[in-house]
Amino acid sequence: MFNNKTAIFILAALPFYLNDFNNIFIKQQLLWLAIDYGAKIIPLAFLFYLLKKEILSSADLGLVPLPPKKFILWTLGITALGLCLDEPGFTLWSKLLPPIRLGSIPIGTDSPLYMLDMTLGLALVAISEEIIFRGLAFTSLKTSKYSPRKIFLISAVTFGLIHWSQGPTAIIATAVTGTGLMLCMYCTGSVYPTIIAHYVINYLSFSGKAVEFWGL
Repeated sequence: MFNNKTAIFILAALPFYLNDFNNIFIKQQLLWLAIDYGAKIIPLAFLFYLLKKEILSSADLGLVPLPPKKFILWTLGITALGLCLDEPGFTLWSKLLPPIRLGSIPIGTDSPLYMLDMTLGLALVAISEEIIFRGLAFTSLKTSKYSPRKIFLISAVTFGLIHWSQGPTAIIATAVTGTGLMLCMYCTGSVYPTIIAHYVINYLSFSGKAVEFWGL
């Protein structure tokens, strides 16, 4: 039913959908971290194993170096676009959609694990989600001969839905932001700029600095 790359994408993406049960049922911080980080490290390990076995190529995952000038311009541009879409998007959709939220991250600013999660944790999020939901998703959909419109739509939906425990606002807002990030992958074939953009967007969002900047 599926071509190989599509099956690989499904297997790599599955832990992200299951991981949101972690937000609902796990309140013990160390256990939550272990499950959350594992849900990202295991798919990455799986993909890098396939990379080592030459079942996948670096380009299949979007791990394509860019010339310095192109890398800098795309990193700055896609970060700016993502910041314009993300926090304002959350504010907009929260006014239009019901405030349903099934779970949340149990690590607050008063937690001794807060800085670990804001550095290592967010870096792991950016790397894993960009490689899988931008790099591999693009390769899978392109291999399946989807049109550019469908590539952007399907990738947005699959990315938005990994945030299902946070409710419809998070699903829609992250889908839109993910569409902006996919623009870079589509135009450059590389996830390196989007990894940096994703980290910056998440850091400013979770730290509250994005809200302060936009005055939301």
